Amino acid sequence: MTTAERESALRNANEKMRQYYVNRPPIHLVKKKRKFGEGPQDGAHFLQLAAVSSFLCAFVVTPFVGKKIAQDDEFRQKYVPKWYDFSIEKPAYAFTRRELHDQMIQVQNELHQRAIRGEFSPEKLDEMRRHFPNKEVSEHGWDQLHP
Repeated sequence: MTTAERESALRNANEKMRQYYVNRPPIHLVKKKRKFGEGPQDGAHFLQLAAVSSFLCAFVVTPFVGKKIAQDDEFRQKYVPKWYDFSIEKPAYAFTRRELHDQMIQVQNELHQRAIRGEFSPEKLDEMRRHFPNKEVSEHGWDQLHP
């Protein structure tokens, strides 16, 4: 190949390369953008999104449903099965606040009267601390309280 032929081939190749770089098609025509859900692994992404959203919803809703179950008897009877209901009925109180207060005042007055009569002298207190009342004294000291 002569120098003229070689230069002509290089000029021709350069022109073709210039056309390739100058007149190339826009990228959005060559490589189209995928939409969400069209990829090969997007099914797995949807499954993960569904699992995360369900756990998140359960985490957020649980305190509200628990409070509703704890406070609303009709809701509990309607939606919670009997075999799963571990709630305990509220017991009827033996005393009203007034009766309990009166009983505490009475016990306080009795202790005060016993102290006036001298039932809490140091010797009697020591005896009360060491032995159970109305029990016979054991020779080994099994009936004594620890000092």
